[in-house]
Amino acid sequence: MSNSIDIDLNSGNNSMNSLVFHWNAIFKDGTHIFQFDKDGIEHKFKEVQEKFNELVYFNLTNNRGKMFSVNLINGLIGYNRLEFPYIETEKKKENIRLIFFRRHQIELNESLNEKNHNIAYHLGLQYNDENNINRKIILQINSLGHFVIGV
Repeated sequence: MSNSIDIDLNSGNNSMNSLVFHWNAIFKDGTHIFQFDKDGIEHKFKEVQEKFNELVYFNLTNNRGKMFSVNLINGLIGYNRLEFPYIETEKKKENIRLIFFRRHQIELNESLNEKNHNIAYHLGLQYNDENNINRKIILQINSLGHFVIGV
């Protein structure tokens, strides 16, 4: 199955037309769920949530070739297939969970019409370290693919 990132979401009255990054999820059995299939039909994130225990990789990809990924087996975050080794602070990570959400910042003009719309993607993981302390690592990614790491 090919990644459907090239689908034209900017046509019509599509509520997702401002999304720059799209997700895909890979599960233990090798199945994938793409946010948008080849016909442009959206799969809801709820489908991933329903199979969280089976999730092994979660990726955000744009049409310019930038990809951010979370490896839920080893508790690592990657960029363009390279994992960030300096993020790995603990040797042992247990109960690894995905963190993913978007924040929309909408600027309105005097007539309350949309003037500007920016989306920040938040992608990371949460886990328990060897002392059972809850830890989080989150990337905040803008529409250009620039990111900030929060630990």
